Amino acid sequence: MKEILKSLIIRFQENGLPQDLAQRDVNLAPFLETNNAVVISGPRRAGKTYLMFQIMAELNHPLTEIIYINFEDNVLVDFTPKNFEDILTAYKELFPEKRPVLFLDEIHNVPKWELFVRKLVDTRHKVFVTGSNAQLLSKEYATRLGGRYLEAQIFPLNFKEFLKFKNFEYDQNILYSDRRFQVLSLFEEYVNLGGFPEVTLTQNPVLKEKLIDSYFKTAFFRDIVDRFKIKDETLFEIILKKTAENVGQPFSYRSIQNKLQPLGYRVSSKTIIKYYDYAVKGFLLIPSFLKRESMVQREKERKVYFIDNGYLQTFFITANMSKKLENAVAVNLFSNGKSLFYFRNTMEIDFVLRESVPVQVSYHLSEPATLKREVNSLVKYLDYVGADVGYILTWNDSNTIEQGGKTVKILPCWYFLLNIDQFLKS
Repeated sequence: MKEILKSLIIRFQENGLPQDLAQRDVNLAPFLETNNAVVISGPRRAGKTYLMFQIMAELNHPLTEIIYINFEDNVLVDFTPKNFEDILTAYKELFPEKRPVLFLDEIHNVPKWELFVRKLVDTRHKVFVTGSNAQLLSKEYATRLGGRYLEAQIFPLNFKEFLKFKNFEYDQNILYSDRRFQVLSLFEEYVNLGGFPEVTLTQNPVLKEKLIDSYFKTAFFRDIVDRFKIKDETLFEIILKKTAENVGQPFSYRSIQNKLQPLGYRVSSKTIIKYYDYAVKGFLLIPSFLKRESMVQREKERKVYFIDNGYLQTFFITANMSKKLENAVAVNLFSNGKSLFYFRNTMEIDFVLRESVPVQVSYHLSEPATLKREVNSLVKYLDYVGADVGYILTWNDSNTIEQGGKTVKILPCWYFLLNIDQFLKS
């Protein structure tokens, strides 16, 4: 095994980092400076390995001081926990005077990996690992590594990253430029097909859809059904279909229970709760919580969104741009590290940013009744919380409405997503 490991170490060093390495919008400083293990988690195919490469580039160490091992390489099919020590031994025989930084990709494929990683940390080796969501979940890290880790989460591309991958450059005045129509065209692709990196870079539309379908099936079966030993995968799939039909709509577990009964399923609320929890842990769904002080009220109902618009697309036979638009907003807020909240009382607010900034999402406002409903809901909420400004995100409308001493700003959704940091901090 040592000879195989030596060949893998040298092969990586000779090949070097990919030439097409696109930068993700991740603050790497905490992970570069820590003495703990760094565990990179996120959905399959979201770019965990490429984030490793980005970290290598930032470290700027000679490649001879780096060990990169991909445990899904078929030459390691016979690798066992006993061979972990061979990694350092093999490196030492190649480079006796050097101390390596270790990058261990898909390490979950080998049992008891956590003991080796903990030993590396204890012996002051810098180590970065990735693993399948089916094996590496946040609560497990703490147990396996004794808290000696930092977690870096990586998700499908947000819209700013999507444009970067498309090599589209823009400035702060893009809203007033003729180039905004190019942005809108790219935004349509993003809303329909999501932001998985390989899908984004693929030119063939048929291949894009095949990749998304493949990713979804892998996440469905390997990361959720197999891991959590779901016995009735058909029921789980039906629950996901119902979720897609009503994405962004508040629901209770009992309401899902009632919708399943006409289909011949008599399922307990407890089972439905578990299935949704599995889908969130498997990075398939994103929860949004009712903004209330009472925990009981918060838990009574919630919303959910899909982790990527491409996944949502797999459930739609016809276009449903309103749902896709709201899901895209949820994805971008979540990838910015924000928990999602909505408000519902006598009015409903799709997203509440920070403490009290309301955001509504509406595909278009061409119908006077739609415009009136959305504006009235925002003004009512602003009165309720004592705030002054709310937002309506549309496909491509811009306007400002003053009503009842409150300001409602209507913005193109794509423009909001490109400036999301400003809206989250200001």
